[in-house]
Amino acid sequence: MKSARLAIRPLATPLFRPSYGRCNNIRPFTTAGSRASPPAAAVEIQPQQPDHSPFPVPVSIPLGSTSRREAPPTAQILRDAVSATRPRNNWTRDEIATIYGHPLMDLVHQASQVHRRFHNPSEVQLCTLMNIKLESNRTNPDSFRLPKTGGCTEDCAYCAQATRYRKGTGLEAKKVETVESVLAAARAAKANGSTRFCMGAAWRDMRGRKNSLRNISDMIRGVRALGMEACVTLGMIDAEQAKELKAAGLTAYNHNVDTSREFYPSVISTRTYDERLQTLGHVRDAGINVCSGGILGLGETSTDRVGLLHTVSTLPTHPESFPVNALVPIKGTPLGDREPIDFTSMLRTIATARIIMPSTIVRIAAGRKTMSEEKQALCFMAGANAIFTGEKMLTTECNGWDEDKEMFDRWGLEPMKSFDKSPPPAS
Repeated sequence: MKSARLAIRPLATPLFRPSYGRCNNIRPFTTAGSRASPPAAAVEIQPQQPDHSPFPVPVSIPLGSTSRREAPPTAQILRDAVSATRPRNNWTRDEIATIYGHPLMDLVHQASQVHRRFHNPSEVQLCTLMNIKLESNRTNPDSFRLPKTGGCTEDCAYCAQATRYRKGTGLEAKKVETVESVLAAARAAKANGSTRFCMGAAWRDMRGRKNSLRNISDMIRGVRALGMEACVTLGMIDAEQAKELKAAGLTAYNHNVDTSREFYPSVISTRTYDERLQTLGHVRDAGINVCSGGILGLGETSTDRVGLLHTVSTLPTHPESFPVNALVPIKGTPLGDREPIDFTSMLRTIATARIIMPSTIVRIAAGRKTMSEEKQALCFMAGANAIFTGEKMLTTECNGWDEDKEMFDRWGLEPMKSFDKSPPPAS
């Protein structure tokens, strides 16, 4: 009996799995110059190549040469990240790749531990997004099921709001919503439990839009008067426009970087990566919370998802919120026939974001409509603590308020209050 006890004793010791695992095709990092891509408007979108096997076999992750300091063992990288007591913004890409490639079940578990240390795990923020720039569909202008947004001069390959894809999507631009119609929608969102109201317009930038900016400022003031957080996404803005939005009481400004710097030119050619980062700088300098995330399923690889995470986690301060979107292919756009991203990539991205940006709100954005409740629950366990809810998300379908209320009841979740994220429960 004594020898049997000795034999099984190691099984009772806590298990910490070193990061010998990886996502297939995480490759050494290159610069934009060594990995040049033609402009989005000039390329033919290639079929997405799967960067994982259905049952990936854990193997070691090669560390690249991008870090100037000697890299610690892979197990130590995750151990240090999970034990952190405050955010850091000096992550290397190799460190993030090591975390991202860790065996998935343990990655989710480790992310859950970080989430519980920095947040109340039962709270999830409910956000509602309204497109404030009306559009109509030429073939059926009265159909509420068809998108009602568009008219942007950019060439983002995923976006139905781009003017250049109008022939395929059938959208035509209209005028901006009135202040009262927006506030009526905000009141409905609040009545259904949403605490953040987001307003989006399909514009490249705000140049020459002084009247629109004044109206949007009135919308912001009205939303704040309701006791809600106010967020807008209006394309690129300059320092003075950011200050004007701050004076109106804006809580957060959304401007996604979308993907890695290296893959970005394959998707967008009319706005540079650095222009996006410049807008985030204006927002941050004005004292507005930065909301910036990305889109998964554009044809990128795991390396590009790591690059996206590296960009946002090494900003001067971490974004207040990090939206994780799964591409919703829209017919008529260059990416309209793209296959959906696999859920494990979504889950890995959320879990890694939670570990490397522990204080940030991680928001499940576009694509949640296609997730089962069980998949959403895994995302919440991995550190997601915000969702979009309501009638629509710009041009894509959105889970409804009643549906989300029932889900919250089943899983023991509760809405996060405006401006008042609860502290994590006492251990």
